Amino acid sequence: MRRLIIIFLILFSLISQATGAEKLKIAVTHPWLLAGFIGGAEVEIIQIREWNLDGELIRTPEYKNLHVLPPHTRVIAIDENEAKSTGLDLQDNNFEIRLLYKPFPVSLEKISDPSVMPFLAQRILTALSEWDASNYPFYQRRLAEFQARLSSSLLAGQILRGSLICDLSGVSGILLQAAGCKITRPSNEILEQMQAGKNQILKDYIDDVRAKGYLIFIDAWTHKNIKRFLAKRTDVYSWSLPTVEMDYPSFLHEQYIALWQKTIAKPLPQKRR
Repeated sequence: MRRLIIIFLILFSLISQATGAEKLKIAVTHPWLLAGFIGGAEVEIIQIREWNLDGELIRTPEYKNLHVLPPHTRVIAIDENEAKSTGLDLQDNNFEIRLLYKPFPVSLEKISDPSVMPFLAQRILTALSEWDASNYPFYQRRLAEFQARLSSSLLAGQILRGSLICDLSGVSGILLQAAGCKITRPSNEILEQMQAGKNQILKDYIDDVRAKGYLIFIDAWTHKNIKRFLAKRTDVYSWSLPTVEMDYPSFLHEQYIALWQKTIAKPLPQKRR
């Protein structure tokens, strides 16, 4: 009996070691990189940069100095320019850097475009598989799941088709287009005046589009003068900032539903004097 107990303990120890295998650690240079989703339970993500409240990319507090990262850290960057803007030296042997594109074929402002995301996810699958070939089938399944769920989220977004939206966002308007919203935007000339702090022009424009039934739509990248003017209004929808830990299809689905609820919400009755 004692011998059986010893054998059992040895087997249990071996199984525990196998199931507790160390995750593949990956540093990412941009919050929109979906390595966390594609990697799933097999990957641990180190976030080098994050957005502040104005939508500016800044170093996370832990990694203001990139050399606090362990030697030979694996890093995924979008392209050479994006890597350099993060502060990475491509010749630094302290890092093992994978560039997804040479260069990224569209502007970085369009990285959240649902038509771009599947291609970005495919490149991430390739990078992860180069470092961890044994888990390629797992990463492939995660990519297929991502593509299916992204399609499902875009389908859910069709509930907004035809909704009247005034787009004052910095970069998120492309998601309104994907949902089939009826969008209006100020001309570049008027927008520049709004950004310059000419609040009467901004007020007149907002009053006009609201009278036509448009909901005001902003995001973190909306110019700070416009955000400040709209801060206390309840007829404004602010698109949330995603994070590197996000489940992007779920994030997109939730944002579309919340925006739709805002479009159908009845205004509060005016107080009697």
